[in-house]
Amino acid sequence: MRRLIIATTAVLTVAAALTGCTSSTPDQVPTATKTASITPTPKAAVTATPTATPKAVATPAPAPAPAVTEAAVTDPTAAEPPTTAAPAPTRSALAQHVYDQCNVGAADAGVRLVFTEHPSGYTSDDRYLLIYPFAFLDGHSDPYAMYNCALTDDTVTSTFLGGGLTDSH
Repeated sequence: MRRLIIATTAVLTVAAALTGCTSSTPDQVPTATKTASITPTPKAAVTATPTATPKAVATPAPAPAPAVTEAAVTDPTAAEPPTTAAPAPTRSALAQHVYDQCNVGAADAGVRLVFTEHPSGYTSDDRYLLIYPFAFLDGHSDPYAMYNCALTDDTVTSTFLGGGLTDSH
């Protein structure tokens, strides 16, 4: 019986070694194997136990958490819109109408009118004549140039009659 156990153990050990049937995984390489040791006890079972030392696997360190800086934290009240809108400047209906009507000929004269709440004007020959502030479209300046505008009257129903640049000297 002892010979049968020894023979069976030897056959299994050789078969395991030849087929690569061990507890090793691809990351593990066996470093040493023990051979079966037989003790002369009739009731003891004889086993062969190959031992394998697992290969050390490097574990990457976790990435550090991003640092919170003072610039990254915003004040939630700073992003809120103001509760009341700034009041829009009010323009008189007459001043806006005069500006709109005099602007009809401004681009043809090469100027851009500058809105004024109090345009300088006078009535003559049943016309309302104005000298209106302006800027040249090409950016140059001429201290003697004036923009004249003629309207039918000085009301909000007046219409543009004509206008253009004149020289004050």
